[in-house]
Amino acid sequence: MPAWAVAAGHTYNVNVGVLGHVDSGKTSLVAALSTTLSTAALDKHPQSRERGITLDLGFSSFMVPAPPQIQAAGYSHVQFTLVDCPGHASLIRTIIGGAQIIDLMVLVVDASKGIQTQTAECIVIGEVAAADMVVALNKIDQFPAEKQERYCRKAQKLVAATLTATKFAGCPIVPVAARPGAGGAPVSGGEADAAPIGVQQLVNTLLQRVQLRQPTTAGNGSGRAAATEPFLFFIDHCFAIKGQGTVMTGTVMRGSVRVGDPIELPELRVQKKVKSMQMFRQPIQVCSRGDRLGICVTQLDAKQVERGLACTPGTVPTFEAAVAAVEKIRFYSGEVRSRSKMHITVGHVTAFDSSRDYLYQDFLYGLEGRPAASGVPAAGQHPADHQQQRQQQDDGQEGQLQAVHHGVQWAYLRFSQPVTAAADSLIIGSKLDADLHTSTCRLAFYGRICCLVDPSDQRRLRRLLPVYKPKQREGAIERIEADGCTAVCRGMFQKETDLALFTGMRVVAAPGGQEGRIEGGFGKSGKFKVHFRKRTGSGPCWDRKRSSR
Repeated sequence: MPAWAVAAGHTYNVNVGVLGHVDSGKTSLVAALSTTLSTAALDKHPQSRERGITLDLGFSSFMVPAPPQIQAAGYSHVQFTLVDCPGHASLIRTIIGGAQIIDLMVLVVDASKGIQTQTAECIVIGEVAAADMVVALNKIDQFPAEKQERYCRKAQKLVAATLTATKFAGCPIVPVAARPGAGGAPVSGGEADAAPIGVQQLVNTLLQRVQLRQPTTAGNGSGRAAATEPFLFFIDHCFAIKGQGTVMTGTVMRGSVRVGDPIELPELRVQKKVKSMQMFRQPIQVCSRGDRLGICVTQLDAKQVERGLACTPGTVPTFEAAVAAVEKIRFYSGEVRSRSKMHITVGHVTAFDSSRDYLYQDFLYGLEGRPAASGVPAAGQHPADHQQQRQQQDDGQEGQLQAVHHGVQWAYLRFSQPVTAAADSLIIGSKLDADLHTSTCRLAFYGRICCLVDPSDQRRLRRLLPVYKPKQREGAIERIEADGCTAVCRGMFQKETDLALFTGMRVVAAPGGQEGRIEGGFGKSGKFKVHFRKRTGSGPCWDRKRSSR
């Protein structure tokens, strides 16, 4: 048992996602850290042992005395719940699902190989889902002993340089050897060949990065859990215990529940009472946001529940379409166009977005400004809150998120199958059918659901998302009037055009970008007058030799 193992007390739980490229030593590091293992820890799945790689989420934990910033909130200990995520490219759905429940991320990097393809995707997932990150530079024992320090510094600099383009720039990089002498071999029984190197420093670094969640919720039966939010629980494993009932293990995403309270499994549309709860084998009476635990109910077939949700009855809907505020992931080199098929991950569920509705399918709308600093739109943000009409880009670039970073966009998403999720869920859009052997990022955009819609109610969709296509006409300045600010222009309208319809519209001159407004017609040949704003100073507002469009 590691030296940092302590007895349980009034504890603050932190979910730490352990991510990295396949064979970087994630599970070995989890084994070196953990003091308590769940039923799904350390690659216990038979296929995981057969193939020698992590195939599913694994959960374990260790507990340490709380640092000062956590003690000030009344907690004596911090429990780190480790979420061991697969590293293979084909298991990206599982990785995304696991990442959505974490507070802090440990990125495991093979010191001799540096940033690899799936390492980069893990960084992107971390940017979307994690508030902070610590890098574990693993397998430093493979460097020659006399050059280990120099090689470690070089590897740290290379990783740090890669992270400068991300929100994790400047994050700690801790050299470790989770299983010295093993050469990266799969964990067998959780025992290391030699004492781990640097793991205590990693624990200390994690403690320094722990922050209280906002709003603060209490855990482990303190009785101070927020009562205003409905209970929402992400289920990742389910199994039966003879004579006891069915146990659903997972993470509390919000709210609280007590033993004896009713909960709903919305995908099955059944309600059960909580018979008992345990947090890493310790019985508890109440749980709160962030807690990792098992909930026991009776008369439920465990085979019906693999992954899913449990919640306060009536609080999680099933829907076929939604409007979301999304932002393109800047490392995605492709285009996100209207009417394109994308994989949308909501919690542990991944569905195709495959709508073909005319006009409203997957249009992406520019927003004024940006939301919170994290980039993820705030829960409850709604298209109707913004009065300005959204622009739909013209044919060929319709609704396109290009390589240029456009900020947050509105997206109408229609799913290929009904989705059961919270109405303000985090979503991640991706192209999971892309070639696994390329070095391109498959994660395209992320955001948060803002409102649910009925795809058959086209009238409400048009009210919710007013759309127009910008059109442009080009003409020429024929002459500048004596005031230097009024121009007579031609070439934009036919002589029979009613220019009253265009009075007040904006005109931009090129080159120079001088703006003006159409004042009305000039004569009966289709010519018109434009008044340009005066420039600061005493000079005229326009150079007579310039042209306008």
